[in-house]
Amino acid sequence: MLMKRLNLVVRAIVCTASVLVMGGVNCPAINAQTAPAVDRLFPAGGQRGTTVAASIAGKVGDGDIRWISDSGQLAFTLSEKRDSVNVVIAPDARLGVHWVRVSNAVGATEWKPFLVGIVPEQSETEPNARLAEATAVTGPSVTVNGVLEKANDVDTFSVTLSRGQTLVASMLANRILSSPMDGVLQIVDRRGTVVAQNDDDAGFDPLVTFTAPEDGQWFVRAFAFPTAPNSTIGFAGGADYVYRLTMTVEGFVHHTVPLVRQVGSGEQRLQLRGWNLSVPESVLAAGQSMLAGQFAVPWTVHETEEPVNELSESAVRVRIPVPSASSGHMKSSAADEYLISAVKGQKFLIRVEVQRFGSLLDPVLTVLDAAGKVVQEADDIDGENPDAQLEFTATADGDFTIRVQDRYLASGERYFYLLRCLESRPEVHATVKSTAWVLPADKPLEIPVTVDRRNGFAEVLSFQVAGLPEGLSAECPQSAKDGDSAKAVTLRISGVVAQPWSGEFKILAESDETKQVLPVTWTAPDRSAIQSFWLTAPAAMPAAQ
Repeated sequence: MLMKRLNLVVRAIVCTASVLVMGGVNCPAINAQTAPAVDRLFPAGGQRGTTVAASIAGKVGDGDIRWISDSGQLAFTLSEKRDSVNVVIAPDARLGVHWVRVSNAVGATEWKPFLVGIVPEQSETEPNARLAEATAVTGPSVTVNGVLEKANDVDTFSVTLSRGQTLVASMLANRILSSPMDGVLQIVDRRGTVVAQNDDDAGFDPLVTFTAPEDGQWFVRAFAFPTAPNSTIGFAGGADYVYRLTMTVEGFVHHTVPLVRQVGSGEQRLQLRGWNLSVPESVLAAGQSMLAGQFAVPWTVHETEEPVNELSESAVRVRIPVPSASSGHMKSSAADEYLISAVKGQKFLIRVEVQRFGSLLDPVLTVLDAAGKVVQEADDIDGENPDAQLEFTATADGDFTIRVQDRYLASGERYFYLLRCLESRPEVHATVKSTAWVLPADKPLEIPVTVDRRNGFAEVLSFQVAGLPEGLSAECPQSAKDGDSAKAVTLRISGVVAQPWSGEFKILAESDETKQVLPVTWTAPDRSAIQSFWLTAPAAMPAAQ
């Protein structure tokens, strides 16, 4: 009996050593480890140069935990209870969304968003549904982190305004944070009278403005409905109804002219459009992509491959070159019209973009020939994207008219757009629906890849997986010109590693004829294309003795 107990002790010691050295893959206790299952952090962001104590919704998993940010500008310290984490935001951290992943020896999460802002931040305090309970906010600008945590929840905030001051209140919830809420913002006076309200702005997230007619105290009230309508009558809420609400009487940009800059261009002078702006324009330095400084919410200036036209914001039969990118603005219900020159048989791709800029325009795009006959018309790309896009082939030499108009003939300062005109060319996009996988112990890992061929792209695509550790290999079938594989393929990763491994890898696609090498990507909630994926591969189990 004594020898049996000694054997058990020795086995326990060996198992513990294996945990420390090998990540625990040889021990039943470690095999029972759970992978991270973090849904979100709260607060979902913080001010640049500060440390945020964020609670963790979900579980970080067992064993040693790694926190990975795509920028490398966030540092994480997990609490002893493993239910919260201190996030240290570098003083020079980029503004906007950072993508964060949590990993251990047996798995990893998908990328989760963490927002870095420029103004002071605070969290809401409950109860704050009634005006008498309102959470006070101070300073010219503040971002409040909140959650509508149960049905019929209402959050209220008090602000003090001087006569003539314009308050801008902007909520971030459904976009980027993927909160399943259709938020509503109201501004009310001390008697509870609603003086301004907004439900959907550019999407489900609201934005409301109000100019104070007199000195005094005013209240910003937030509540929500579900993005997926149901039979419930009343305000919605839940632990995942997380939001960031920025309230400011300082500068707030809603767009610039031009909206974009050309890739590789130098210093760019931008005209500013928005509220509380102290200057009419700003200069974006070469290599920069974001306007910050005096603004409560940084404004991102996107890049485009096409030359950028320096046009007025209203177009009446303005001639533009192809390719080009033009910034437009609906100043009236009349359509904007542009002229392009074409040669018979020439193929064009025309696109009106509004979604990524937060415009209120619902564009209708029309192409007419020299006789005024409609050649083609396009509206929303799909139910979730109001951008309009069409392709057409010139039926004769001469001029063609491109017409842009709001579907409901609406106009105003926030009804702006980017018109991109270029010759149609074959292109392909390959995407996946996840970014983190675990290699099964008993079979290959399968990764489905969707292949989106556009404008007549008809080349064979070959795939490769880069960054795998020694012992693992990838089986990569080709995507043929036609048939089922032209639209989708499944990659398979198999093999064994000597020690547990977790890390980044990439998937690349190469066209056989033109030799274009393109990354396979995942589309993030902010519509950016993520190229970095994560694989967890446990070591092979030893044979039973």
